[in-house]
Amino acid sequence: MSTIIDSRLGRAAAEGLPGPRGLPLIGNLHQIRFDRLHLALEDWASEYGPLYQIRFGPHRVAVLSDRAEIQRLLADRPNGFRRPSYLEAAASEMRLKGVFAAEGEEWRRQRRIVVDALNRARIEDFFPKLTTTVGRLQRRWERAADAGELVDLCRDLMRFTVDVTTQLAFGIDINTLETSGPTIHRHLAKVFPVLHRRLNSPFPYWRFIRLPADRELDRALDALELEFAAMVKAVRERLEREPGRRQSPRDFLEAIIIEMEADGSRVTNEEIFANLGNLLLAGEDTTANTIAWTVHLLTGNPDWIDRCRREIDALTALNSPGVESFEQTKRMPVIDAVSSESMRLKPVAPLHMLEPLNDTRILDHEVPKGTTIFMLLRHLATRDEHFVHGDRFDPERWLLRQDARHGPHDHRAFVPFGAGPRFCPGRNLAMLEIRTVLAMLCSNFDVLPVNRAGVSEQVAFTMFPANLFVRMRRRKRP
Repeated sequence: MSTIIDSRLGRAAAEGLPGPRGLPLIGNLHQIRFDRLHLALEDWASEYGPLYQIRFGPHRVAVLSDRAEIQRLLADRPNGFRRPSYLEAAASEMRLKGVFAAEGEEWRRQRRIVVDALNRARIEDFFPKLTTTVGRLQRRWERAADAGELVDLCRDLMRFTVDVTTQLAFGIDINTLETSGPTIHRHLAKVFPVLHRRLNSPFPYWRFIRLPADRELDRALDALELEFAAMVKAVRERLEREPGRRQSPRDFLEAIIIEMEADGSRVTNEEIFANLGNLLLAGEDTTANTIAWTVHLLTGNPDWIDRCRREIDALTALNSPGVESFEQTKRMPVIDAVSSESMRLKPVAPLHMLEPLNDTRILDHEVPKGTTIFMLLRHLATRDEHFVHGDRFDPERWLLRQDARHGPHDHRAFVPFGAGPRFCPGRNLAMLEIRTVLAMLCSNFDVLPVNRAGVSEQVAFTMFPANLFVRMRRRKRP
């Protein structure tokens, strides 16, 4: 007999679906630390199977870790499934309802502009500016190496990714790596922790009482509005000076301003702010944390650092600081294998949330429209049935031919950038940043971990390495 899960009303008993036993009123809230939510969900998946239920207060949530069903749900967007409606509401309240949280026709219209801003040709043209920013990061780490200072890897990488995103998407070089400059990265850091807490709260307390973190978020959003307004002003002035750009906009901000000024446009100032925030948040947190996780895994596997180094040394000129041409970034199979293995074991999005637009069936259970569904993407990618020795760091698995593998290697269980129509439009930029930074790092530095065992996984919407500090030492070349 099929089970009915109702996360909206919490009425159905769902006797046929397993899950951890909760308490009256609060459900399973007492068993969860929200900064480690993914770990609790993965542990329960190992115990209760590929589809189970939990309760956040009165709200029932379905938790899914079946590869075929997850692929089906991701592909059936935006017509059959959408991001949870409460995510859209939370993003609206935080002035961030851009392409990430938008749905339907509103999403299609905004995505078209974002995809064009991040297309392959534009990214290739941008490569010289990217290498300039990588050079700034290298000089920052050289100064830290010479002074014997600890390096806060996530902080430095977030400055780097903010600089890259603002240059590519907005045509503005803010250079937070070398100057005090705008404090965008500090304001952005306030967003994801509050969003994560609100999405998992059984009650919208912030609509009635503002906690210190909520007030701090309000101040950060106000500051971001001022900084974004200055960017918009600078781009408008650039369009006035160079009217030819109106026929061929060179970045996202130019394109969306031109569309806003067109007759019959539905673009608003609020939408511009939201999408600037979406692009910066996505470009900063996800890519920076992916590189940080990769470096962390490499420090525990020095043989793979050596293999990356040999690849880059063979690819570039003697004593080169790193890659020098866009073509070279296409010939890095070892670095790509290392980054793929890092994203498999330490994805910045270990779980994904959807809800069905209509009543549906998942693994022979009836799931009503509006039900929150957590999809465990990391749990999927680390199971032995999908990848041999799934819990091991083994980049070699990505370098072997199919006939040389001794066990499963299911690409369909590896979705670090999502799948289906809402596949991440920033994938090409992210991979280019990952390759160039890792190439620079391996070419120029030995990375010495500091309390490697103390690094832990934490989630604040994305998964990041807490307490990740290293020391850099200049590489001694033969």
